[in-house]
Amino acid sequence: MSRLLWVPVALALALVACCCCGLLAAVLMLTPQPIPGFETGPCPFDVWGDMSVECGFVVVPQDHNDPDGPTIRLATAIVRDRSPNHRPDPVILLAGGPGGHIVDNTLAAAAVYEPLHASRDFVVFDQRGVGLSEPALECPEWEETVLDLLDEADPDASLQEEFEAIMACRDRLVEKGYDLSFYNTTQSAADVNAIRLALGYDEINLYGGSYGSLLAQAVMRDHPEGIRSVIMTGVLPLETSFTVGDETTVPDAMLRVIDACAANEACDGAYPNLEDVFFEIIDELNVRPVPIIATDPDTGETYDALLTGDTVQSNVTIALYSTPIIAVIPRVIYEAFEGNYELMTQLTGESLWVVGALSRGMQFSVICTEDLIGRRPEEQLDAMMSVPSQLRSRADPELLIGYGAFGVCENWPVEEAHPSFKNPLESDIATLLLVGEFDPVTPPEYGRLVAAHLGHAYFHELPGVGHGVLAGEDCALSIAGAFLENPAEAPDVSCIAQMPGVVFDLPKEPTELVIEPFTSEQSDLRGLVPAGWKEEYPLDFRRGESALDPTRLVLDAVWLSKDELFNVLLSWLEVDPDVERAATAKKGNFTWDFYELQVGAHPVDLALTEETGTSYFVLLFSPKDERDALYQQVFLPAVEALAPLQ
Repeated sequence: MSRLLWVPVALALALVACCCCGLLAAVLMLTPQPIPGFETGPCPFDVWGDMSVECGFVVVPQDHNDPDGPTIRLATAIVRDRSPNHRPDPVILLAGGPGGHIVDNTLAAAAVYEPLHASRDFVVFDQRGVGLSEPALECPEWEETVLDLLDEADPDASLQEEFEAIMACRDRLVEKGYDLSFYNTTQSAADVNAIRLALGYDEINLYGGSYGSLLAQAVMRDHPEGIRSVIMTGVLPLETSFTVGDETTVPDAMLRVIDACAANEACDGAYPNLEDVFFEIIDELNVRPVPIIATDPDTGETYDALLTGDTVQSNVTIALYSTPIIAVIPRVIYEAFEGNYELMTQLTGESLWVVGALSRGMQFSVICTEDLIGRRPEEQLDAMMSVPSQLRSRADPELLIGYGAFGVCENWPVEEAHPSFKNPLESDIATLLLVGEFDPVTPPEYGRLVAAHLGHAYFHELPGVGHGVLAGEDCALSIAGAFLENPAEAPDVSCIAQMPGVVFDLPKEPTELVIEPFTSEQSDLRGLVPAGWKEEYPLDFRRGESALDPTRLVLDAVWLSKDELFNVLLSWLEVDPDVERAATAKKGNFTWDFYELQVGAHPVDLALTEETGTSYFVLLFSPKDERDALYQQVFLPAVEALAPLQ
């Protein structure tokens, strides 16, 4: 039999767990103090199979300089390692953002980063002010406003309404009695050390991506005791400003992808003059926006929206976060240019995860405390105006300053950190820095800046990779795993030379759907699957017409009862457990229960049966407009043919 179930990583997790806009750490080194223990409690998710997971809260001072003052609670989860060669030093994940939620995605994160903790505990926590931690500085006013403005044609009006929503969020948080000045990176760095002590670990390994890399630098700076090793991806140096920097790093990454296509004979042949086409479609859609319906792939919610040139820029930026989607960027641009907006509309929906993925109140507190130290609005304005007009917002530049980070921070009730906070980190702690070639917000040169000040650092750039460096990247994961085994020595990085770089999605001739036999000795199974579909994981077959194609067939046999497997599958799919059976029928070798599910934006068909202590399942994920055809041509043949080898 195979393992119980592999866990896929939604784009949202890949991007939230190791993503996005990172900023700096805050002011002065904090005074050590006694740390309360770990208060166990129920996990906010269902635990699968025989996994050992503990959840609860670590209670820490609101202000680590005032250990007898008010306290806050940090939501924490520990995936316990029970392997025979267990190591005592865990991996602690520092989520991105700032403000990225992670505890509710613990099991998916544990699956993604399994090579990092194959013989170690894996610890995740929602940073102060984030997610399930108490309090959480959420800004639903802003989230609702952003979604309501998806069909707003005037970017200046959108800026003002978003700013007013942020101010409304500020007022509500202050009225609740939250002191926003304590939600910053320096306090969070002390939290990490507090978690180490509360959970009883002598040594820890840190993994931080994007803002998590900044938090890692702050922990190394302020609390080096007990740190065995550090892995950083999507690295943002302490001395930089995200607010100012991304005005140029994002356009630069877009143009580097376009240049990579132009330098590739096949890509250039399929999508000639791509930069001109890109700029032309941006100009065209900014003048004549196209109404679309954007669908959130996680919830299935639909929104009236306008496809503008600004939307195209935003979509391409988000695509650069996820390595597989980089390959489809030229195709998406060209199809939009030719009047086919299907993939661009899909990307618009895929981008909606950004709206609710972060606790914005915490994010603004970090930005306003740390990111703008020593920076002037004129710097951002100059950076903004230094790039081609198509690669900056069409909103009034002065309004972008007044209603953007500088404007918000003039009105956010925190004090700016001491200028010394911007000093580069100097440390001899063993550190691995992995960066992606096409990262739009933390480009490779940022990682080089950090590595230059470290006495024991290994820096590597991964070709063809975006912001999410470890998510789904076998080479990066193998390097990180080898580093954790022996941080004193340089890890084997020979796999980097074998990476193909970006393999662009090129036009393909339609192929006839053919079903062919398969056998799996590991799962003791035989059956039928579509020919040519890629088996990315054991018994998980992806059609892969593009990186945005959701079509996949998953089947397996497990040592669980049918009811247990049903609950596991629904938990994994995040489907209401009260879903009713659509039918029961004899198909092929078994009598199956059939279910018709909706997972986010996509229909999913499930067949489930049990025979002599073993349960079998077949899952088909389909695009909405192809569900009926794929049900007949793929799902039913797979169900009818599934059987044990013997």
